[in-house]
Amino acid sequence: MDPLRLLRECYSSNEIQNVLITPDAIVFPFGFQCASLDERLRVSRSNNALTTRFTSKVKNQRLKLDQILFFVQKCKESNASLISDQKEYGKYVKHAIKEKIERVPRPDFKDLWDFATGVKTHSERVDATSVDGSTVFVQMEKEDGTVTEMMETTTTLKANDIDEIRATTTDAMDATTIREEALKKKKERDFEEDEEDAIKVVPYATRNASLKRKKDFTLALEKVDPSLVFRSSTNGTNGRRGGNHRLTTSEKPKELVEAEKIVERGQRRNRYQEKVEEQTFWKERVGSDFNDLFGGDFGDGSGGGFDPNASFLAQPAKKQRTAAEEAAFLASEREEKLREEKMALAQQQLQQQKHSKSTTTTRGAAGASSSLAKKQQQKPIKRHGTPLILVPAGLNAKVVLNMFNAKNFLEKEKFEPWQDIQKEAVKNKTKKPTHSSLLRTYKRDQPVKYEITDQVPKIGEDWKRVVAVFVHGAKWQFKDWPKHIFPGAATGDLVDTFAKIRGFYAKFEQDQTPDVVKTWNVKLLTFRRNQRHGDKAVCSEFWDELDRALALKRSHLLY
Repeated sequence: MDPLRLLRECYSSNEIQNVLITPDAIVFPFGFQCASLDERLRVSRSNNALTTRFTSKVKNQRLKLDQILFFVQKCKESNASLISDQKEYGKYVKHAIKEKIERVPRPDFKDLWDFATGVKTHSERVDATSVDGSTVFVQMEKEDGTVTEMMETTTTLKANDIDEIRATTTDAMDATTIREEALKKKKERDFEEDEEDAIKVVPYATRNASLKRKKDFTLALEKVDPSLVFRSSTNGTNGRRGGNHRLTTSEKPKELVEAEKIVERGQRRNRYQEKVEEQTFWKERVGSDFNDLFGGDFGDGSGGGFDPNASFLAQPAKKQRTAAEEAAFLASEREEKLREEKMALAQQQLQQQKHSKSTTTTRGAAGASSSLAKKQQQKPIKRHGTPLILVPAGLNAKVVLNMFNAKNFLEKEKFEPWQDIQKEAVKNKTKKPTHSSLLRTYKRDQPVKYEITDQVPKIGEDWKRVVAVFVHGAKWQFKDWPKHIFPGAATGDLVDTFAKIRGFYAKFEQDQTPDVVKTWNVKLLTFRRNQRHGDKAVCSEFWDELDRALALKRSHLLY
């Protein structure tokens, strides 16, 4: 019998707690399953004799019947609290070690309990296609202790099977023979039921198989022309449409018979046959005038040369010229072409004379203005002024770049947390600088000077040199900015501010971008907190974005 089915039936009959697990066997209660009141089933616990089809989530191992049975008993004792309660799980482990029974892996508790108790009729952990674990060796033990070898099968016997065999056998027949006869009867009945419920297998419909099958096109012919289908006067049962049957050769129209013959031969009509049919069609409709139009029965040239393909609508052919006429025609065309060229040349000379007279007085001034415009276009923009970059003045965790580490990063492409530099400055008793300058070498043939500060410029000319600002995510950073240059900056409206100055926001990769920064037109620069090999790429990203913004504004600064 299937060990999992035996376990589920034992639980459904409330006999699960009465099952004994001995060192050498699993003993079920008296009268359980096919056993009589003085008999009970006995399952040996030998090696690999109790393997079931339930596959564990841990190492895909097959669980054994005694392993599952012991778990279900302990789980029922604890009212299923063993699945989630740590204390109950500890008790279960102690009892399993004491009884020398393998424990069920904890990830399988929920699925195994639901399947064993019947909450789920099927489980994805049960391999129904596997032969291994589908049978269990069962013995029959009587009250006096005698053991009889019973069966090793996946089926179960019903009580009426044994009663029926006992009624038709002698009293001398022993219990083993009775069970064997009952088992045979059970197999015969199951085989008959399987034959009734068996699914009829239909062969795969390949192209060749479909062509070899008998075909009936009665329904298709009926839709085309009902007169082609013979329908019996009585409502017979030959067919699905009230007595329709296949037309015989004598019942089919002549055209249909000829068409079927052509299809059977697998030959297409050649062009000669199509021409004959075309001539026949026009002959039937034109009548006696056919020969005059087509030139005989098949267009032999004696008729009018009529073409049924609408070629009569074409224009009549032109009359061919003689040699003398052709020579005169070509001479007239050459003379006409020479006349037109002379007229065009005379008009061009006249226009040039008029243009020269009207432009003599203004040629000097116009020439001077055009040459000046060309020189201005070719002359490069005269640049002056050192670009200025603003950084935050705060010393909080949100600030990534300030006066401690901004110069070293922008000049040498090396990033160092400002906290480390601040500790060294405290040891050396030096203050944080408020203004500094750096030499840019990125994508420049000669070093270019830039200035960095965390102080708000106080002179209007200095504001013209501000090209970039690093924000730290707070609107009050712009409260001291001049209102006449950046309207709305003091109140937090920074649309016009970031349109004039390119904004940047530096942050670490793990940190979240503030919501207010997401609404600003600023460029994000992302650093890695513990990896420095990406600093050069971030620095290049800053300079490329700054160059693009200054080029769009046609800045006159020396950037």
